[in-house]
Amino acid sequence: MRLREVPPPATDSGPQAVAMLRIPYDTAPDDLLADVPDVYLSADLGKVGTGQERMVLLGGYRSALQEFGTGFPAGALHVSDDHGAAFHSPLQQHISDFLEPTLEAMTFHDPRVPVHSCMERKALTTAEEIRDLFRRNPTAPVSVPHMIGGLEDGGTELGLVLGPAAFGTFQTAAFPVVHVESPDHVFEAMTAVYDFGIELPSTEAGVTR
Repeated sequence: MRLREVPPPATDSGPQAVAMLRIPYDTAPDDLLADVPDVYLSADLGKVGTGQERMVLLGGYRSALQEFGTGFPAGALHVSDDHGAAFHSPLQQHISDFLEPTLEAMTFHDPRVPVHSCMERKALTTAEEIRDLFRRNPTAPVSVPHMIGGLEDGGTELGLVLGPAAFGTFQTAAFPVVHVESPDHVFEAMTAVYDFGIELPSTEAGVTR
């Protein structure tokens, strides 16, 4: 709700954008962008295709992304026409600054259900770790491999991807994944729980959750 009230950046250096790029899987995105001004890693979506490549999303000023794209074969780097903000990049610092008083005033609790970070391969167990996740989300890159790896470390038996998403990026998980894009799919998701032989834990009151 507060995001609707975020003012524009204090300095206008031109329109922002997001771009999609496939790179060799063993190429570190940070090395690829080491000497590229105004272009940042926004998201690592993990392995695609045969597993020899990874898909990354880059955020930056549109002009900088277009200039960066000239160093690749035609069409390799696709600058989106739909997204006008370089999400998960330092260019969104004004959003973090705007939200900071709200996050500081909010009461966070230690999670009762394990939460796995999309920024590091790590389980978040304290209220302050959850608050920090919200603080960093606008400006720090996210990683599907980190999130999936953390879920695997936690013994996840079934994943549910809720809402519209690039579903294929979750198919590399060691556990089965079901896409729940609409309310019509909820029954299929619940059926999958039993099909895969997953026993749901019970609360102290004996009610399955």
